[in-house]
Amino acid sequence: MPLSAALADYSALRVLVVDDQEHVRRWNQAELKSAGIENVTLVDGGRSAIAAVTEPGAAFDLIICDLRMPDTDGIETIRALASLGIEAGVVITSVEDERMIESAGLLATQQGLQVLGQIPKPLTAAKLAPLLARLQASRAPVSATTFAISPAELQKAIESKEVFLVYQPKIAFRTGAFVGAEALVRWRHPDLGVLEPAAFLPVAESSDALIGALTKLVLDEALDFIARRRRDGHDHTVSVNLPSRAFEVLDLPEDLEAMTTAHGVDPKHLTIEVSEVQLTVDTVRTRDVVTRLRLKRFGLALDNFGRGASGLHRLHQTPFTEIKIDREFVHGCATSASNRSIVEASLALARSLGVVSVAEGVSDRAEWNLLDELGCDHAQGFFIARPMPEHGIEAWAAQWMTRQ
Repeated sequence: MPLSAALADYSALRVLVVDDQEHVRRWNQAELKSAGIENVTLVDGGRSAIAAVTEPGAAFDLIICDLRMPDTDGIETIRALASLGIEAGVVITSVEDERMIESAGLLATQQGLQVLGQIPKPLTAAKLAPLLARLQASRAPVSATTFAISPAELQKAIESKEVFLVYQPKIAFRTGAFVGAEALVRWRHPDLGVLEPAAFLPVAESSDALIGALTKLVLDEALDFIARRRRDGHDHTVSVNLPSRAFEVLDLPEDLEAMTTAHGVDPKHLTIEVSEVQLTVDTVRTRDVVTRLRLKRFGLALDNFGRGASGLHRLHQTPFTEIKIDREFVHGCATSASNRSIVEASLALARSLGVVSVAEGVSDRAEWNLLDELGCDHAQGFFIARPMPEHGIEAWAAQWMTRQ
C-alpha cells in the first residue's frame, strides 16, 4: 500500500520549500507528492522565501527550510519569517548535527514561529508524516469551553508583556503606497499559543481595572510605534480600536491628548476606530466624546460599516474621517451581486461625506481589482499582508514597494 494511502488527506496544504540545492528541492517535492501534497513552491534561499511569503495573496501552511545556505542562511531566514508574523508551521531540515538543528528549532520557537519539528536530511514522507499530523491537529478549531482564562492570569500577562501588538498594513489604491496600519492586540499565552482578542477581551471587559490596563498598553505601544516610524521618516497613521465603554468617559479626548504629547506624537497620526454598533447607541455622551476627539485632530474611523443599523443622519452628524467597509461585504464582492451593491453604496456614501473609504478583509486579486475600479481609497486584508510584529513592517514594506 503506498504511503500516501495510509496518511490523512493533506492535499489542501500549501508548502514552501527553501533550499539552495535544486536536486534537494526536487527530492523534497517528490516526497511531499508521495504524501499527497501537490501545492508546493520551491525557492533557492532566504531572500526568495521572503519574496514568496510577501507576494500579494500568498498563503502557506507549511515551510520546510534548510539551514546552511549561501547569502541568507536558514537562521536569518527564520528571523525574517518571524518578523513578518508568519503563521505557517515550520520544519527545519539540514545535514548539520542534531544539536545544531535543535538549536535552530528552539530559536525559531522563541521568535514566535510554530515549529513542528526538525528533520535530518534527507527528508522523506515517513519522517514528515508525524509533523504533518501535528500541523493538522494544531489547526483544529479550539472551543472556548476547553480552557478558562482568569482575570488574574490576564492581569499578569499584561504586566509581563505577553500581550502585544501586531500591525496590518493599509494600502492606497491610487498610488499603491503604504499609508498606515491597524494595531491589533494579541496574547502570547505560554500554553495556548497566540490568542486573538475574542479569547480574552470578554475577561478584560468584566473589570474596569483590567480593561483600563489593556487599553493603556495598546495605546502606549501604538504611540511608541508611531513615534519610531516618524523618527525614521515615515508619515504613517495607525488605527486603534478602543472598548465601547471608553467612549462613555468624557475625559477620553484629554487623556489621549496627554498621551500623544508624552510620546511626542501629533494626534493626526492616531486614528480611533468606533464600531457602527457603538454609534447606534447614540448617547449624548458618546457624541460629545467623538466630536471632541476630532476637535483635537485625532482621526475618527467608523468601523464594521454595514453591520449596524446607524441611520444616515447619524453619519452626517458625526465628524468621521474614514468609513471602514466590513469584511463580511468585501469578501466575495467580486462574485456576489448583493455584496457588490453594499460595497458600491458604502463607497458612494463615503464620497458624499468627503471621507476616506477603507475596504477591510481584501482576500484576493478579484476583490482588489473591483474595489480599485469602484474608486475605493484604501484597502487592508490578507491579500496585502497578514498582521505582523513591528520589526517585520520594514521588510514587508520594502518587498511591497519593489513590486509597485
